[in-house]
Amino acid sequence: MSASIAATDWSRTALGPLSHWPATLRIAVDMLHLSPFPCALVWGPELSVILNDSYPVVARQGCSFHDLWEDAWESMGAAVFQALEGCGGLVEDVPLPAGRQRGGAEARFNCYYSPIRDDHGAVAGFLHTMIAASANAEALREWQERAQSFEAQLGTYLADSEHTWQFSPDVMVVLDAEQHVHLSNPAWQRTLGWSDDRRPEVSLPELLHPGERTEAVLALAALQNGDVASTFEARARHADGYYLWFSWYTIPGQAMPTLVGRELTETRNAAQRLAEAALRESRRMDSVVKVAGGLAHEMNNVLSGVGSSLELLERRLLQGRIESLESYVAMARECAERAIGLTHNLLAFARSQPLSPSALDVNRLMREAQPAMQQTLGSEMLLSWELDISPWPVQLDPERLRTAVLQLCANAREACQGRGKLSIRTLNERMTVASEARPGLPAGDYVTIQLEDDGHGMSAEDLAHAFEPFFTTKALGQGAGLGLPMVHGFVCQSGGQMWIESQIDQGARVVMMFPRYQGVLPEQADFTTDPKPARGERLLLVDDEVNLRGLMKEALVERGYVVDDVSDANAALGQFRNAGPFELVITDIGLPGGFSGSQVARALRMIEPAQKILFITGFTGEPIEQALLDQPGTALLRKPFSLETLNRQVQHMLRD
Repeated sequence: MSASIAATDWSRTALGPLSHWPATLRIAVDMLHLSPFPCALVWGPELSVILNDSYPVVARQGCSFHDLWEDAWESMGAAVFQALEGCGGLVEDVPLPAGRQRGGAEARFNCYYSPIRDDHGAVAGFLHTMIAASANAEALREWQERAQSFEAQLGTYLADSEHTWQFSPDVMVVLDAEQHVHLSNPAWQRTLGWSDDRRPEVSLPELLHPGERTEAVLALAALQNGDVASTFEARARHADGYYLWFSWYTIPGQAMPTLVGRELTETRNAAQRLAEAALRESRRMDSVVKVAGGLAHEMNNVLSGVGSSLELLERRLLQGRIESLESYVAMARECAERAIGLTHNLLAFARSQPLSPSALDVNRLMREAQPAMQQTLGSEMLLSWELDISPWPVQLDPERLRTAVLQLCANAREACQGRGKLSIRTLNERMTVASEARPGLPAGDYVTIQLEDDGHGMSAEDLAHAFEPFFTTKALGQGAGLGLPMVHGFVCQSGGQMWIESQIDQGARVVMMFPRYQGVLPEQADFTTDPKPARGERLLLVDDEVNLRGLMKEALVERGYVVDDVSDANAALGQFRNAGPFELVITDIGLPGGFSGSQVARALRMIEPAQKILFITGFTGEPIEQALLDQPGTALLRKPFSLETLNRQVQHMLRD
């Protein structure tokens, strides 16, 4: 190569380091240097230029051909595109201003464009040859013949394995009978540092990292036993002792085993850095999830006791036992409700909230929630509907879906500053192939819920953080930043996906996609009737929270039930054997001693298969199995709940 080519820092250009150039390009550059005519090699999608010393245009190595000839592109562009399509072309009488020519004087040239193909047969670039328009006919004829034959000459060079061997940036080795390196190309020394006078004393498999050596041995054995080509990745030891990653492939049909290795070190290192960053982020988020879940668990237990105490106190007030304390009770209940909402949001973000999924029709749920949605939006927000005629059923927790939709309505109202439009759509979507844009969305049937407002929209930066906990664009004290994370956590925990599409001043569209439920919709349960008085049914109550257990027992006994209460799983099993039977067992899922409420339920049903069980929980590290909840006579009640809700749930289960 010429001195100017060798001295150029090609790593700063689109072509990359010279040592990484493919054999076709390196051979073409060698031919370019030997050409007696002014030539430039144009290569790659960026049309990078490699000049020989006689090229008349003042330019730097590696510049873009388009930039170099921008002032003459109108006359030359068609020939360039023709060459890139595989056809040579000639453009005559191209002017070259005095300031751009090496000789200093204005001149005119004839230019020939000859396509160049890579070793796969695809056009990778072209040769741009120039000769003065004033040259005699003989010189023009010789010039045109040479330019036209360049592609054929390059093909001849490429057919000669010696040129590929010398110019290839890939490591190429030939092994002897003991699998030692018998011959190696220049890339072997350039990449791994093993020179002729410093050959490795071990066989090639021993030169590879022990972690990948077995695969290499199998590939070489297959190569020696027959014409079987194989590919494997393995690290090879550098002469200085460290390892580099290569993708190796064997070449069958040779007199001696031959391997070609393409270095992957930078690619593997980049992938490893990304994986490590993802792992760090995953661990960070795991710690946040655990903290949020644990905090919510403790708060739920405390707040359930507070709420239940106030409910009993309110009942005493209505009975006239104490006077003038109603306002304090109402205030305490309001604070408790706010705290309850916070814990629900934390659990939803942590994807650890206990869910009670059931088959439901999203259209019906939306219509039933319309009054609450309109109240959330306010009187000056227009609510429009575009519901699918017959949406597929989904299996979701209806209460949590309703809460999520109301949260999104509140967000839309704030985005529209209380005056705007919110459109709600439901539609069935069938994805025949997995989504490339949403990697976690496999092929299948989905029910989509979209909420689109015409508010101020979100910037790309805000969208990137929208689902992070405690991130908010509101003023200090106006929002905790848990609304969207809560909705996102619920959607993901339910097996769906959620994203936001938005631009500044162009509104926002929130998309939630849930897998289709293949079963049928059940009849809706009726909870509207008032609970009937108990008839002395026997209940077993299992909870480790002494205060909460006492309050629940008192409320149930007041309703007419006979309640036995215990604090842990072992006591529950003993009480069930000695004092049973019980019409209903109420058990917390998170119990002390390493024996969970779900395990208690299995043990009890081994004794009494038809035993009815009501699970209560605020948080569990291992959510209860859906198969257990689907069994007849089983229900789930989430903490914190009111004592009236507990009574209604008990009454409903005993009535069935």
